[in-house]
Amino acid sequence: MRALQNPRQKYRLRARASGREAFAVAEADGVYVDRETGEEMEPVTRTLPLAPSESALLRTPENLRECRRCDQLIGLDVSDCPYCGLRQPALDQTR
Repeated sequence: MRALQNPRQKYRLRARASGREAFAVAEADGVYVDRETGEEMEPVTRTLPLAPSESALLRTPENLRECRRCDQLIGLDVSDCPYCGLRQPALDQTR
């Protein structure tokens, strides 16, 4: 069994007033402040891969798929290809 390298979860943080966003490892009881505006930021979603994971990268090969039209790599959670705009089919849940 391989040791996990990334036991902590990364989150997308957002400041309510300005809408500014950042990615950071967050804790439930932590307070996060935007360095530039001083606004408090709150976690809005977890990023892929979900912790614990063997990778700390926001996207890893097991979290990507190819667009059917342009063959670019896109995230599994993306509905429309950001490169060509093609709607992607639903994923097979047995994967």
